[in-house]
Amino acid sequence: MATLGTKLVQMDTVPAVLHYADGGQDGPLEIQHVQVEDNTVSAVIHVQAGGTQSLARITGGLDDDELKLEIPTEPADFDSVEAFLAADDIFETAKTIVDIQTDL
Repeated sequence: MATLGTKLVQMDTVPAVLHYADGGQDGPLEIQHVQVEDNTVSAVIHVQAGGTQSLARITGGLDDDELKLEIPTEPADFDSVEAFLAADDIFETAKTIVDIQTDL
């Protein structure tokens, strides 16, 4: 069976439901810009909190069975999606993702 990290690689631009370790879920959310660098997979998603929509990222290892949903802790401008995904210093983990489901 594929790990959650490997599963994410196959989900670029698809609607998905994220399932969290705390039992909650969000979705469908569109997973976008899935990238693999070294052994790390990351993706961009749009999330809503308190009526405000913002970008967040999903990140983790290709061999991981849990991934992190991370949200920015401060406003910032980026020149590219790659720069957004690489900005480790502005993110904090909001949720631990234990499954991703699509209707594909």
